[in-house]
Amino acid sequence: MVENRAEKAEALKALSEYNPKLLKAMRTVVDELDGNRKPDTDEYLLSIFKGINWETQIFNSTMDLLDEKDFLKELDGINSAIVTMNACYQNKDDAGMAKSINEDLIPFYERLGAVAEELAATA
Repeated sequence: MVENRAEKAEALKALSEYNPKLLKAMRTVVDELDGNRKPDTDEYLLSIFKGINWETQIFNSTMDLLDEKDFLKELDGINSAIVTMNACYQNKDDAGMAKSINEDLIPFYERLGAVAEELAATA
């Protein structure tokens, strides 16, 4: 668990450095789920989920810093988006997953990355 401000800033710096890779992977998998599925799409999707989980752990341990930038108000839709994404994954609904990633997850994680970068630079 991240305890102090300096450690939290370091965690946010790590998130901000990883975040562009996660976003690129999300955009790639949206294309694959949108009709260009490849043999390794399911494995790729699982690695993206691992990245989302990692960023979520950082998010959870740095909420107080993120709230300094009013980021927590952006949580309203992300929990339901994750539930929707999970249901689509369980039902093998590629179109639903593509839509959820593109419309919900990418915008949320873009903003999280931007806020993390800003906080890491100023902390």
